[in-house]
Amino acid sequence: MNWKKWLKRISIGFLVLLVITPVVLYFGMQSSMNQFYGANTPVVDHTLFNPLEGTVAITNVNILNPDGEKFRAAKTIIIENGKIKTIDSLASISSRIKVIDGTDKFLIPGLIDSHVHLFYSPNDLLLYIANGVTSIREMMGNEERLGWKQEVNNGRIGPKMWVASPPLGTPDNMEKRMISWTRQAKNVSTASAAEKAIEDFIDQGYDGVKIYSHLNKESYLAATNKANELDFPIVGHIPWEIGLEDLWKNGQSEVAHFEELMNALRRDFDNSREEGDDLLGYIVQESAKLAEDLIKRDIAVTSTLSLVDGVYNQKFELEEVLKGVELSYANVGLVEGVKFGDSGFGWLPGTNLYRLPGGLTNEQIEGQKQFWSMYVNACKTLAMELTKKGVTILAGTDANIPCTVPGFSLHDEFKSLREFGMTNAEVLRSATSAPSKWLGYNTGKISVGLDADLVLLDKDPLLDIRNTKTINTVFSNGKVYDRQLLDQMLDAVKNANDSVREVDIKKFLN
Repeated sequence: MNWKKWLKRISIGFLVLLVITPVVLYFGMQSSMNQFYGANTPVVDHTLFNPLEGTVAITNVNILNPDGEKFRAAKTIIIENGKIKTIDSLASISSRIKVIDGTDKFLIPGLIDSHVHLFYSPNDLLLYIANGVTSIREMMGNEERLGWKQEVNNGRIGPKMWVASPPLGTPDNMEKRMISWTRQAKNVSTASAAEKAIEDFIDQGYDGVKIYSHLNKESYLAATNKANELDFPIVGHIPWEIGLEDLWKNGQSEVAHFEELMNALRRDFDNSREEGDDLLGYIVQESAKLAEDLIKRDIAVTSTLSLVDGVYNQKFELEEVLKGVELSYANVGLVEGVKFGDSGFGWLPGTNLYRLPGGLTNEQIEGQKQFWSMYVNACKTLAMELTKKGVTILAGTDANIPCTVPGFSLHDEFKSLREFGMTNAEVLRSATSAPSKWLGYNTGKISVGLDADLVLLDKDPLLDIRNTKTINTVFSNGKVYDRQLLDQMLDAVKNANDSVREVDIKKFLN
């Protein structure tokens, strides 16, 4: 008689386990992912910092011309209510105005990083200002980031924020479900669901829709059609299921990486190649038509070239990569990462997102080197060709993707853009006037009436693009941050990171 009761109890217990185990696993993995995205790193109290406000004059300073090609010497610029009031050589200055001596210094527009991810890391807002980045495009938005945007508009320290929607994707298999979950995507698989998502994004206050690679063709066509109908910007990836012809027809106003275009060309190449055909040759051959189509449709391309190099180097020279970035300032959760079996999400050895899988033979490792070397060269080749042909390039870094430290990474990107064919003036335009025009901002140049989002440098960036790092003072949203205050902000972020660090990173620090 008792055996029936026990059998019943065992059956009930088994059913409970079936229900509870996935729930426990889900919340456990969700907690780990929140930790990875930076949720457990202490948030610096931004109200502790008191930038100067009010009318300011910068005297005897070299000011970057609106065309970005040269500096005008010995000018005095007066900033009032966060806007450029006057630019003059012989301005009279009231004794009540704060004066900043610009002698032998160089004033440029505030910098714009056109591809960042804040994740759950609001300390990054301080890092951007400390690096002269006065505007960002957040390319994986959520309600919290919309809240930060509003707080910055209301006076919180941080750059102006353009916030894209959560990535729009279609998780129709396990791999895509994992991508969708880790990238916090909005999932749609039908035309009606895609159209509803666009309407919801607009109602929620996003600035544009982010298209992701695993969005199916039906949803892409419906989403872009609805977005165009409602005058809602379309940005991001080129989905795997569509070709360039679909891109030209559907109003996407920006492609989020050079490599997205390279991958689209590679798909075409693989479908039409004959024995002996060369991918790099094919890219050069097709680049003129590609550039023509991009320019004709006013489609901008965001660069993220430093990251392309970084993926290769993290696979084969990770410790050198870590020694070359400002690791102390990156969010601890992102750096230390989490591990799920053989998969990892982090920056360091053991969890690095881009690390090679274990157990590869020497032959397999060599094969990986050859593939990734080809991949990097193909991206660089396309970048050089499109740059030469005058395509609108927006400097972007994919900040917070391993190993791109927010704020600092834009200066690394400048170096890559210079290496791939841009002049120093073109590099500056890719992070000032070009993205400002795309965003519709009242910034990007130094002219009377524009917002005074500016950076005062100690050295001339037109002589050496690395001089964008010689930041003396930052002007943003009507606030003035001198070098001492910028250093205090950086120290506060570093100290917050150090207070919860579990992995010793000293060997990676210069």
